[in-house]
Amino acid sequence: MIRLDEKRLGICMGDVAGKGITAALLMANLQASVRAFATADATPEVVCTKLNKFLCANIASGKFVTFFYAIFDSETRTLIYENAGHSPGLLIRVNGKVEGLGGGGAVLGVMPDWVYQNHAVQLEPLDKLLLSTDGITEAENSKLEEFGEQRLLGAAQVSDASALDTQRTVMQKVTEFCGGNFRDDATLLVLRVV
Repeated sequence: MIRLDEKRLGICMGDVAGKGITAALLMANLQASVRAFATADATPEVVCTKLNKFLCANIASGKFVTFFYAIFDSETRTLIYENAGHSPGLLIRVNGKVEGLGGGGAVLGVMPDWVYQNHAVQLEPLDKLLLSTDGITEAENSKLEEFGEQRLLGAAQVSDASALDTQRTVMQKVTEFCGGNFRDDATLLVLRVV
């Protein structure tokens, strides 16, 4: 998360293809680049475009990054976002309905001329936004069943839980489900609107 000003927060989630030291170095470069490009006046469209051009010019063939970037305005409760090939953000409304924030962008680092766009959604008090890496939904139990989106939503839909309690509950459920044997990075960010 990046504080852009007194009322706006930049929120991002990324996942690098591959594992090991190469992927770790690429993630470190991504984090530094996000800090440089996610300025107070840069929209998600602009941030994704700059990151994509930078990565296309600087990463090895066959490597790419999935990325979700949003700006939350606490005064207007507006979320402006772009999703560059990442798992859709899951917006759990206070009434229990779920909206997927898929966006429409291509993964970063593959197509240098891809045109990214801004998407907007109005949030209401007590809505929750879940951003995760596929290490959560693809965690497998001993029967090789994946945790999946439905279990993720089921664990997160406790209506009065705080963002931290929601995150803890989901991580506890997925850890129990896979016996702590994660095959991939398992990262979960929860934003609860107040």
